[in-house]
Amino acid sequence: MHSNKMKSLNKMKSLNYLILTLAAACVAPSGLQAHIGYSGRNFGTNPASVTIGNQTASSAFGWADATDADWGDSHRGRFFRFTLTTPASVMISVSRGGSATQTGNGGTFLPAISLFAGLAQVAPEAAAHDSSTLSVASRPVGTEGSFRSLTDWSIGNDDTYNTTGDPTSGVLYAARLANFTYIGHLADGTSANFGNESGIVGDGVADGSVTATFNDLAAGDYSFFVGGANYDAQLTETGPTTYPTYAFTATVQTVPEPSTWALLALGGATLGVALRKKLRR
Repeated sequence: MHSNKMKSLNKMKSLNYLILTLAAACVAPSGLQAHIGYSGRNFGTNPASVTIGNQTASSAFGWADATDADWGDSHRGRFFRFTLTTPASVMISVSRGGSATQTGNGGTFLPAISLFAGLAQVAPEAAAHDSSTLSVASRPVGTEGSFRSLTDWSIGNDDTYNTTGDPTSGVLYAARLANFTYIGHLADGTSANFGNESGIVGDGVADGSVTATFNDLAAGDYSFFVGGANYDAQLTETGPTTYPTYAFTATVQTVPEPSTWALLALGGATLGVALRKKLRR
């Protein structure tokens, strides 16, 4: 972190955390809390090349803040998902801008990506959020939220009864923790913007775009988080309930593993030999 700013930043973060905690305590379970969801952010199964361009991140610092010792708020960015049915390498690209309406200065947004194996709760389960009883109980006291950019993490939801929330109308879906296994990350820029917290990898140029390739992924469900990589923006962006929003576009491209290409090539060669033999007859 930038040592000359740490004292004022820590005071601000502590105050924001206190205000958020008090606000959450005053909100009913069905209140206006943000939750983790993938609506409009599902890249599907084995996406060859899919782009989603109407997204926003809340704050310029959401990803970077979750790299430090007091964790981060999952509301400060967006979660996406995709599914692999066979092993593959996956390239994820994020660029600032797009069709979404933004309230912040879009020309300053620096995106970052963290990829995880695992999936948050989806309907008919209740969506997960940082202030659920399970979430709070599963993390250290004083943390700002459940999200972590550089390691494994988990987040909980609340009990729910089918889609109506009426205990007399359906089956109970019990609250549970969703677990995420860290795969890797990449941030736009350098330590000049995301800080020098141990383990952060940047692309070296703070130009508003970042592209990360994750090799040898196994079949399964994956989630990735996109958020702002400007750690010191916490000093200037007001909150804690309202932050500037920044538009961005995300693209996911799946590339089969070399072994899969080899099998395809072998199949093509075998077919070619068979066709040549047939033509000679």
